[in-house]
Amino acid sequence: MSSTPKFTDSPEQAAVINAPATDDVLVVAGAGSGKTYTMTRRIIELIRRGVAPERILGLTFTRKAAGELLSRVSAAVSADDADGNAPSGSGIEGAAEQAEAIRAAGDRMFLKPVVYTYDAFFQSIVRQYGLLVGFDQNTQPLSEAGALQLAANVIDRNMDRLRGHDLGAFNTLAGKVLTLSGAIGSAMIGHGVTDMDAAIERVRAWDGAFAAQARDAIGSEPIPEDPPKLTKPRRLKKDSDAAWTAKLDEYHERLHAACVLHCAELADTAEQRDTLLDLVEAYTREKRRLNLAEFSDFTIAAYQLVTRFPSIGERYRQRFSHVLLDEYQDTSTTQAALLATLFHDDGTAVNAVGDPFQSIYAWRGASPGAFRLFQQDFGMRENSRPYELSVTRRNSRLVLEAANDLTLPLRETPRRAGSSTMREVDVAPLDTLPDAAQGTIGVLGYDTLGQEIDGVVRFCRHALAVNDHGEPDKPPTTAVLFRSKKHMAAYQQALEQAGLSTLVVGYSALLDRPEIRDVLALLHVASDHTDSGSLMRLLATPRFGLDAATLAELAALADAANTEVRYQALVAAGLAPADAPRRDRAGIVREHRDGVANAVFLPDLLLDPDLPGMLERGGRFDAASVREIMHASRMLHMVRGMVGRPLPDVVRAAVQALDLDIDTVVAQAMRNRAAVPDPTVARIPMETVIDLVDTYTSEIAAESTPTLRGFMAWVDALRSVEDETAALDSDRHADVELMTVHQSKGLEWDAVAVVGLAEGAFPSSQGDHLAITLDDAHPGGVENGVWTAPEYHERASTWLDDLTAVPVPVRADAGILPRFPHDAPADADPLDALRALDDVELIDDEVYGSLRAVGDGVNDVDPDGWYLTQEEEYGRRLHADERRLMYVALTRARRDALLTYSRNGEPGRDPSVLGEKPRMAKPSNFWLEVHDALHAHDGTVFAATPADADAPDGAGEPPRTPATTGAPRPDGFFTGEHADGYAHAVIDEAWDAPLEETTDDTLPWPSTLGGVTASSLLAAARAVRAAMRARTMSDDTDAGAETSEAPGGPSPDDPARGMLLDKARLLVADGDLMSGVLDDSSLDERVKSQAQRILAGSRQSVTRLQARAADMGEREERRYWRGIVRPIPSIASPAASAGTRFHAWAERFIDAAIDAGADTGSATGSGIETDTGAIMDRHAMLADLEHRERTLASGASGASGTDGASEADGGDRHATRRITRVEQELVAWQRRLAESPWARRTPVWAERQLVVALPELDGIIANGKLDAVFLGGLDPDDATKRYTVIDWKTGRRPRKPKDVADKLVQLDLYRLLLSAMEHVPLDSIDAALYYVSEPDAKLRELRAEEKTEQEIIAELSSGIPEHTDDD
Repeated sequence: MSSTPKFTDSPEQAAVINAPATDDVLVVAGAGSGKTYTMTRRIIELIRRGVAPERILGLTFTRKAAGELLSRVSAAVSADDADGNAPSGSGIEGAAEQAEAIRAAGDRMFLKPVVYTYDAFFQSIVRQYGLLVGFDQNTQPLSEAGALQLAANVIDRNMDRLRGHDLGAFNTLAGKVLTLSGAIGSAMIGHGVTDMDAAIERVRAWDGAFAAQARDAIGSEPIPEDPPKLTKPRRLKKDSDAAWTAKLDEYHERLHAACVLHCAELADTAEQRDTLLDLVEAYTREKRRLNLAEFSDFTIAAYQLVTRFPSIGERYRQRFSHVLLDEYQDTSTTQAALLATLFHDDGTAVNAVGDPFQSIYAWRGASPGAFRLFQQDFGMRENSRPYELSVTRRNSRLVLEAANDLTLPLRETPRRAGSSTMREVDVAPLDTLPDAAQGTIGVLGYDTLGQEIDGVVRFCRHALAVNDHGEPDKPPTTAVLFRSKKHMAAYQQALEQAGLSTLVVGYSALLDRPEIRDVLALLHVASDHTDSGSLMRLLATPRFGLDAATLAELAALADAANTEVRYQALVAAGLAPADAPRRDRAGIVREHRDGVANAVFLPDLLLDPDLPGMLERGGRFDAASVREIMHASRMLHMVRGMVGRPLPDVVRAAVQALDLDIDTVVAQAMRNRAAVPDPTVARIPMETVIDLVDTYTSEIAAESTPTLRGFMAWVDALRSVEDETAALDSDRHADVELMTVHQSKGLEWDAVAVVGLAEGAFPSSQGDHLAITLDDAHPGGVENGVWTAPEYHERASTWLDDLTAVPVPVRADAGILPRFPHDAPADADPLDALRALDDVELIDDEVYGSLRAVGDGVNDVDPDGWYLTQEEEYGRRLHADERRLMYVALTRARRDALLTYSRNGEPGRDPSVLGEKPRMAKPSNFWLEVHDALHAHDGTVFAATPADADAPDGAGEPPRTPATTGAPRPDGFFTGEHADGYAHAVIDEAWDAPLEETTDDTLPWPSTLGGVTASSLLAAARAVRAAMRARTMSDDTDAGAETSEAPGGPSPDDPARGMLLDKARLLVADGDLMSGVLDDSSLDERVKSQAQRILAGSRQSVTRLQARAADMGEREERRYWRGIVRPIPSIASPAASAGTRFHAWAERFIDAAIDAGADTGSATGSGIETDTGAIMDRHAMLADLEHRERTLASGASGASGTDGASEADGGDRHATRRITRVEQELVAWQRRLAESPWARRTPVWAERQLVVALPELDGIIANGKLDAVFLGGLDPDDATKRYTVIDWKTGRRPRKPKDVADKLVQLDLYRLLLSAMEHVPLDSIDAALYYVSEPDAKLRELRAEEKTEQEIIAELSSGIPEHTDDD
């Protein structure tokens, strides 16, 4: 008997599993309903019925899902055979039959179903047959970074064609090109359109016809400059009939003018899209020229192959008799068309499974009606019902009840029908297992964001306790889910301050840091002179101290300069008189605003050589403002001057221009006065940006040159990328995981908090301007215990307003989308249908319905009888998208859930600071729906009702708490099995907890330094100056070093000055520091001269000889000599940890032997050059290591003498002990490396970056960084080995065999990459992990197994392993 546990199939699961083998099967599988289990059992059942395993094809969206499905099927086949399912018999015939069955069982274990990702499968078709459609078999996948760089290159080459077209800033335009290209590739292929060229032409034809129709409707009527005011007139008592008629006529004229303006704007959009299509065409051609392709290009090429060459599809149908399509709701129209063309024929049965309610990727191309279109494409009966899996095995009863209530509008037929001729298949409500827990739901609304964050922290802490069942292998889990990342960092900080460990998914934690935002803003301006917004954001920081009035004057100055340049262009074109008075020129430019483009932007003003004169002539800037504006100008000039040099140098220039290399160290010292400042750690965020440059550079195509514009476009994309397939670090358990709802799909936790459920936030109004208002005639509610969903009026922006959208009438899936016009015949030519739009009111009514509020006062029109405008159609669709997203969020919770919002963004918990009339947000309709549906449950504990509290003891003044200050308790409640416990922990304890002390009710802007900060900086400036003077006197140098500050400089004893800027000026005014300024060439010569004096008499490495012989490039030589004068350590990894510091040390240690060249046989080479040119050698490194060991030893022996320290010093002692432990650990690791056998081996590379496209892994671009590579094998005497890869490890050495195997996968990848890069046989490369954290030297080394390339490819097919310095 097998020990594998047996599960009983539910009736629904059994129906799917036992469906006829030759049928096409469509399965709607709700959240947590056992989809993967059911489809695994379906495959096993097919194999039992005689289907050959290798004739079953499975397609999923992620390698992880593909690996999971394949492993489950393999395990199930093995378990099935182990259970004795082979036939039994007696005699010769029985023995033969049994032997045949055993052989068949062996075949079943060896031959497995074929499982691909969708993209990998389509690529495999193209790689085999692509030459038939001109698709080179060596075409490489184009990464996101590569696509952005390629788009940036195309835009650069076409800048002349863009003049006069306002398509946005450069970085925005690159994103628009990719968005439109992706939309065409995912929505236009099918129904006779087989390639991008044909699709683009179809879009052009529709845009041209619509723009012409709109222009004809406008005719010669003037187009208003500004939107007319459409306030409906009121009849006053004094109005005569004639006066009232005149008011109505004037109102109707304004309505007509609004319709004219709307039509003009719609025509503008269609015409501008034509320009954008030129860039898309150029981008498509450039991809072909370079043999590069995005995933959608492979899909389109595969579609071309199977449509033009039917025999290809026939071969695949002969190969695969059964196809399983996972997560079908996420397929694009193009993918669906390809799959239908391939497999809709006799001989192949297709099984598609998914959940329409989890279709949350419409924004990236997923078809909005995938299941209905599947029924159509595969010839299923009209209105046939799919198979259903509607019993969840995940959620508690209350969580599921809330989810069903939220999705009720998705299951009902709207009162006002839309114009689409089809709708998605019906989805049944989910049900729970009979023994499902009741669970707990909380719905809370707070006055301030600080209260909301505090409540969520308390919920997570209590949820961990409630769901802790004492099983070490199954610790309780919680998550906080966000619609946007805006406040994610604040939640993380609060959770960690409460002692909870956190894990944040995505880049936002880095990109939202203030110092990084400043760096990126400066880089944006340096890369794009039109980016006034980034420059204004930078100028508004306390660094410059400019107030709002000054910024407004500066913007006005730029606007005036722009107007003058545009006016002169009009004069040159003969469109304006040359002698027009200056006061009239702005009006002349406005008249021709569409004929002459903007020419001068705010960054241009700051780069203008005449900026001082312009500021003086402006006459509205005081001396301090002029000084700071000129400071910003010099900063921008500095970074702009670096553009064209290597990107890391440009980023470093921006960091130095902002003085962040200094400011971050100062800030670190002031945050933790007990610890010695660590500049390496303080600067790690900036180094991380430089690491992003490395990542970006490694991802772009080999033929492309990385540019600052391309890099900035890529960084901007990182902010919005939803890495929903990101594999969380399975080796690290966190108490609370934080991520967006999109990223949470497919995951689950014991308890989940969904935060930020305020109106406009979730459902989100960002981007598409979704507006939702309750239909007062149909408010919904609970009646007789039955929930009725409210109805709403929804509006949103549409594809008609969006340059990057494909016109719906020409989409391949137009049949399931709203029609335009609304009554266009379903089979009509999209261009012919436009002819009915013959006046501006009709066009406006189709899109906006501006005239619908106008009645004649006699015969009122029933609004329920109106057809939906396009704004209403897409408002409804976007609202449904957001509702499905909320359903996904809620169904991530196994037992408990909390839904929260806050009315104000105040970060504190005290609402009294808001003032008398603060701006207060309303709850979103999702929050209200769950609140109204569940509040009447038995046992509900309402937040507004305080629990009985113990009376104060009367001793002393009570602490200042929300309760004692009378702060209103939150709205809402907890209901369910743990309602009392949650209400007490989350609400009662919070209202009894002391409030944070507040020192000031307002934050002045421009802000000034606080007293403590100001005095600390003053003291530090004095100490630095005193030290420098002492050093000067000891060197018998200039006796005038005792001079005071420069005239006019701020007095160091004047605390009223108070700003960080003034403290910086103290240093600038010091004659000892600022004796002069050199230009670039003079500075380079001075630096080189100084560096040569430093190196006089020292030992010469190869690098030094190259520099002295001028055998370097100009940039490399400049970097080298500056590194000698001002050596700065280079850090290889972004993580702020001891592991990071060890890896940086190890890199320098290994590099020393590489650079020494002639002396690699000993543990002490001559010297190395770091990335910044700092010269070090192993002798110095080992001497420094010994010094630190002695220091730590003496510090530890003196620690016992601190017992008499005051209690107030306890925190500082604790911090010091923690730092000491980290340092002791670090030096121990370094000593173990220095004494290891690898310190005596010959190194080849240290921290080598490898980037390789692996065709065997569907062309995925894999990259890795090798800690160290040595000549020879693990056995130095093995002549068959060329290299050994060593990966330094600082984490705990694994003990269990499975854990060891998991760690060694990383080495397998490294061997494969190095083999490909160096063109050496795989079996000539050894690899090992070296655990410097392991005290026992015999246990430090874990060696990679001897695996073939096929074995490594097989194990990597489920995902590329991740690597960190702390591993």
